[in-house]
Amino acid sequence: MKQYFVGVDLGSANVVMVVGSREDSSELINIEGISVQQTKRSIKHGHISTTLTSAVQNLSSVILSAKHELEQELGIKIEQGYFSLGDVNTRCVIVEDMVQVKNKRTGVIGNDDLNILRQLIGQITTESFAEGVLAASPLCYFVNGTKQTLDPTGLQGSWLKARYMLTVGMNDQQNYLKGLHHRLGMEIQGIMVNPTITYPLLVSPKEAEQGVVVVDLGAEVTDVTIVRDNRVQFFRSLPFGAELIDADLKSILPKGTNVSKIKHVYGKAISSNVADNEVIKDGTREIIHRNIATVIEARLMDIAEVVGKVVAESGFGEFIPHGYVLTGGSAMIDMVDALFERELNRPCRKAETLYGIGKIPQECEITPGQHAALAIMLNAAQLSASYVKELDVVDNKTPKPEPVQPKVRVTTPQPKAVVAPEPEVEPEQADVEPEVTPEPIDVVCPKPKSETKKGGKKGGMFDKLAGFISRTLGSDDKEK
Repeated sequence: MKQYFVGVDLGSANVVMVVGSREDSSELINIEGISVQQTKRSIKHGHISTTLTSAVQNLSSVILSAKHELEQELGIKIEQGYFSLGDVNTRCVIVEDMVQVKNKRTGVIGNDDLNILRQLIGQITTESFAEGVLAASPLCYFVNGTKQTLDPTGLQGSWLKARYMLTVGMNDQQNYLKGLHHRLGMEIQGIMVNPTITYPLLVSPKEAEQGVVVVDLGAEVTDVTIVRDNRVQFFRSLPFGAELIDADLKSILPKGTNVSKIKHVYGKAISSNVADNEVIKDGTREIIHRNIATVIEARLMDIAEVVGKVVAESGFGEFIPHGYVLTGGSAMIDMVDALFERELNRPCRKAETLYGIGKIPQECEITPGQHAALAIMLNAAQLSASYVKELDVVDNKTPKPEPVQPKVRVTTPQPKAVVAPEPEVEPEQADVEPEVTPEPIDVVCPKPKSETKKGGKKGGMFDKLAGFISRTLGSDDKEK
């Protein structure tokens, strides 16, 4: 049976929806289809404009367009999926807490100690009521304050300290995405944060173990993620991206020029590799190629400088032997990896090898701008391993109602299931009635007393005494 997984990346420039599948015997995820739709300015710096009704409606229509396109193309019905959260306000916070080992007799650290630490970390509050903790990930543990380990279970000590990375984000973004299923007609299985989930797709296990930095060069947001010990140690989202390049190119290019096409087709990150007299023809107009490369190089140098400062401030600058891996839309610019390597003095490469991906259709051209959606889909496959809902197949080629027949066969036994128990319900109700009989007994009990007072059947000692008194009183009245 084929299992389907859906990942949706809500970027500042585009909404990317990816559908993947996996056979029961395979661990790799095959790409079934990809849909890319422009966001129509519904998202600014990764932040969804939840207060603007027009922006909310536009974003819903964009996601629906991607959904319908893939449903028609693949002949499936998309009923569920995982979404990304790429808000620039999302950030990481490193926290620590310490507990005394519960088993004082042996000092062996167990799961109870880890659970207590998780509870303490979970009680940490954010600086603003508008923020919430989206995820809490353990980074490392310290036994007796000195010995550092990734898993302290079974070790001996008196005190256990944990270092966690909290992912903090805006509550309105999560609430909006959670309520989006009403408009889309699909279940939102989970919400992920882009910087924390892309690395398994883009870096090798060796790089993730020893240390590497993933830089996502988006349209309006640049994500810097530091990976070491096979986990995200630190990330930061910067409020700028390729928009800086586009703005400067518009100032030097003729009005009406397709800036995005010029940047990705003819753009070069190192201007010295372009001849002075080289010209680009855009229709009837001629553009000096060196001028374009000069603008792109200057803006990318600014981005690389800030990225280097973020890594230095994180404290992991000396623990990234594998340097930088570039992804995102601007990673398509020619020689961008050479520029980053020159500016940061570290190894740098583009994310060209995709890990965990199997077959890719020939008509699907995977670009760096689609990597985030692919990463979400891969994480969806891992999280849904125990429960996967197969999508309903829609036959778009023939009008025959074969797809409906399975539903009819499922529903037809229902009347029998309902009718069959009816005879059994009546005996159960009859069996219950004797249990209620004490209530009418209590009501009936007082009646014999009233009948006795009215001259009912006599025979007891109290009846005889009552008769004697009445006769005595009656005789006195006669004498009077």
